[in-house]
Amino acid sequence: MKKFFNSIILYAGLFIAFILVLSCLQLYENANKLFGSKSSEGNYWLTLSKKMTPDNIGRKELLGFNENDIVQLKKWTEIKNVYPFSANEFKASANGGDFIPFYTDLYFESVDLKAIDVPVTEEEFKVKGDEIPIIISREYLNLYNYGFALNQGLPQISEDFAKKIEINLNITVNKENKTYKGKLIGLSDRIHSVLIPKKFLDSLNLATKPELATQPKIFNRVLVQVADSGDEKLISKMNKNGYESNQESLRSAKIKSKLFLVLKAIAVLGIFIFALCLYIIVSFIKIQFLEKQEEVSIKNSLGYSPRKMVNDISRRFSIHLVIVLILSLILIAAGQYFASTSAVSNGLLSPYINPFLWSVIIIIPVLVYFFVKELIYHWLIKSWKI
Repeated sequence: MKKFFNSIILYAGLFIAFILVLSCLQLYENANKLFGSKSSEGNYWLTLSKKMTPDNIGRKELLGFNENDIVQLKKWTEIKNVYPFSANEFKASANGGDFIPFYTDLYFESVDLKAIDVPVTEEEFKVKGDEIPIIISREYLNLYNYGFALNQGLPQISEDFAKKIEINLNITVNKENKTYKGKLIGLSDRIHSVLIPKKFLDSLNLATKPELATQPKIFNRVLVQVADSGDEKLISKMNKNGYESNQESLRSAKIKSKLFLVLKAIAVLGIFIFALCLYIIVSFIKIQFLEKQEEVSIKNSLGYSPRKMVNDISRRFSIHLVIVLILSLILIAAGQYFASTSAVSNGLLSPYINPFLWSVIIIIPVLVYFFVKELIYHWLIKSWKI
């Protein structure tokens, strides 16, 4: 009875160890699906800027990105492409005329057309006469419709209608004022800015400050394309260099990082329990041999091979391991199914566990079989001098 009770305790410990280790592997895969995994095919966009400090505040040459910063960013293996923003060096404002009576000072930025998430061609995004095509953040239109327009009693504007409206863009270059017609050609979900064609912006900047042609270029912000916005190495490099991005974009990365840390701790605990159980079971087998030393000696004298006796014990133990592993995987598979059908999964999780987990039913018992067999056999040969 005592032997049976001890066996139950030992195999229960193994069951807990397998549940901890295998469920951590499955949770690791689930976390990658929920928060995004590192993939060469992944495309995420982050707008980088430098953190403001008492030393660099108000100093564009320190707060902006110079050519060397851009070169270094392109060397980061986590970054696929780098697109620096150019900002206006001249004064600009906008007004809506009689239809929308508003006036505001304005800023412009430009970036490579490849980085803009609005399907426009280079020909469409080009200044023609006194008409400047502009692309604004979709959030700006939402702010107007759900904030400014409602509070001020102004008409709300749909996206299609906004593209039909022309606003006045007032630009001052070398104390010369000129009014252009601004025409919205698209709304960006990626870039929070007011974008105009790069060539046009650069030409006005040079007209305003000719010395820029000979000075090192300084970019206020940088748009980068990465394979995984939650890459811990990327975040570490950003922190090391004093770069920051939209915290909401990095929030999932922080959650995933902490979750993986917890999973690693649980997995280490599971491996420790497994090793402890293995040690106890090997000791248990040794005790059995000691208790039956006389019986084993008689069997040995009758021609029973010590190795065959050890093989029989190891095989029986491995079969028990297979049973424990099957029970563990059935429990994990049931948990995975319920997790995949829950609201938390949002349809992103598979109802089945990773097929690789089922292979441990063969791998672990075979490895343990040879490990226990050789360990017990050598102990037997050494201690009994058979």
